Amino acid sequence: MRNLIFAVCLLALGGIGRGAEAVDARVEKAAREVSLQVAEKPEGLENLFDKKFFAHISEAKLGEILSGYYRDTGKVTEVRLERAGPGLSGNFMFDTEKGYEIPAALALDAESGKISGLFFREAYKKNVSLAEVAAGLSALPGRTGMLAVRLGTAPVALAALNEKEYFAVGSVFKLYVLGTMLEEGMSWSKVLRLREEDKSLPTGRLQDWPAGSPLTAHTLAALMISESDNTAADTLISALGRKTIESRLAALGHSNPALLTPFLKTSDMFRLKSDTEASVKYLNLPVEEKYGFLSALAKEPLSLDKLKSSPFGVARIEWPASPADVCGIMGYFARFGNAEALDILALNPGLNIPAGKIVYTGYKGGSEPGVLSMAWLLRNAGGQWFCLAASWNSEKKDLDEKKFFTLMQSGLNALAQEN
Repeated sequence: MRNLIFAVCLLALGGIGRGAEAVDARVEKAAREVSLQVAEKPEGLENLFDKKFFAHISEAKLGEILSGYYRDTGKVTEVRLERAGPGLSGNFMFDTEKGYEIPAALALDAESGKISGLFFREAYKKNVSLAEVAAGLSALPGRTGMLAVRLGTAPVALAALNEKEYFAVGSVFKLYVLGTMLEEGMSWSKVLRLREEDKSLPTGRLQDWPAGSPLTAHTLAALMISESDNTAADTLISALGRKTIESRLAALGHSNPALLTPFLKTSDMFRLKSDTEASVKYLNLPVEEKYGFLSALAKEPLSLDKLKSSPFGVARIEWPASPADVCGIMGYFARFGNAEALDILALNPGLNIPAGKIVYTGYKGGSEPGVLSMAWLLRNAGGQWFCLAASWNSEKKDLDEKKFFTLMQSGLNALAQEN
């Protein structure tokens, strides 16, 4: 994707910062110099960027990216510091002459003082309403749904699109695993041993760790939510039990738990989507026979090579939930108020969060071929809780992440203005 230019050591820059006042003056100067390169013909890039930067991207390609932003958004008219990052780094907002904002993060090399890392998130139009976001989603091919709601004892829908229809939500399902941990009172310090049979495919890192590795429930939950580690999720599902999770779905806000029965592990989905014959057999079994089928299927080796890269089984081999369901579980976390769970949800904010408007951000997203889903739990400075959830499904074609992310960023900005 165009926005990932070179993001070494910039993961932290996406969300948690240390305050605008703490940034080094050299970082601000570099941001202003980069903004001038959002131009028809960027020049002198070799003077701004550390030589190590060009080991990952050519100067010509970098110029193409910067000129592409210029074509789409116009020249940068203002550079605003949003947050300082660790060391010589910071998060900035570039305002452009065509009414766009470009969230940017950069880092400097300590020795050369030149730019060693640069990351642009998708540009988005300023001052887009929630209704316009819903309209933009509705115009996309395939099926889309969204709900923006002010939570509380009497929730108020601020914008809605097919909010009670069910969509495949990808890794957003992991919210139900986290919620069940709370419902079951699982201790955050409980130690679980990584089992070979719980290893899944990426995303994540634990599939490469040795079997028997001790991990706390807190560590597993943090990896499951912040990095969408599939092995962490499957380990927790095994520890909790499928049927235990299923029994808690209604309390966690899902309107039709039968749709999530049996509650799939990520490895189940990968195996089913790697074998059309197995998928057909599974889908035609009575519910109670599906559990045994999945147990037998778990003996088959996992393989990325066998996994279909095109949309397949989106409607039937996934985790279905409506935008209203997803906001239901986000509302559960707000009501429950467990500090550890809220901290875990806040590890990865997903997109750029408007500075000064939102004081808490919890996030989980999900994607696979034909599936995009994003969900936020937000609290503003006045103490009001909000949820924004949206999904996009299509079995006919893969999805344009840029369009979806841009619309969701506009939704976050609009929601931040709510009182």
